[in-house]
Amino acid sequence: MFSSNEKHLPAISDPKIETAFKDLMAASWNELPGSLVEEAKKAVSMATDDKAGQEALENVFRAAEACEEFSGVLVTLRMALDDLCGLTGENVGPLPGYLEEAVKSAYSRYMTYLESFGPEEHYLRKKVESELGTKMIHLKMRCSGIGSEWGKVCFY
Repeated sequence: MFSSNEKHLPAISDPKIETAFKDLMAASWNELPGSLVEEAKKAVSMATDDKAGQEALENVFRAAEACEEFSGVLVTLRMALDDLCGLTGENVGPLPGYLEEAVKSAYSRYMTYLESFGPEEHYLRKKVESELGTKMIHLKMRCSGIGSEWGKVCFY
């Protein structure tokens, strides 16, 4: 349900924390720039009265780091599938067991991570979906016969 009173992002009163928060939310989490990481670390560790803002920034920073790492795993898995199938798909066949388990594990971890966000972190869940959803769909496109649960994977 939509509400005109609902705030989509947490209230942050400290300008340095707010800048770091907005910069992190605007950046691509595929590969975080070093300057952005340093800015976030400084804002998280500085002395401030805005503890709620610092906590929100810390949550976004942890999510960004987790997405960066998991993104690398998904790209590696996609490349393994591409190597197996060949450049033009000439070697298409059943997945070896280890790759099938890896794809299932990636899906399971992705969904578990998305479900870990609380209702007040909806903005963060959407950011994670936009960062990782495309890569998950790339895996989905390379595998036939996967379960209908993959229909829940999306990107925004």
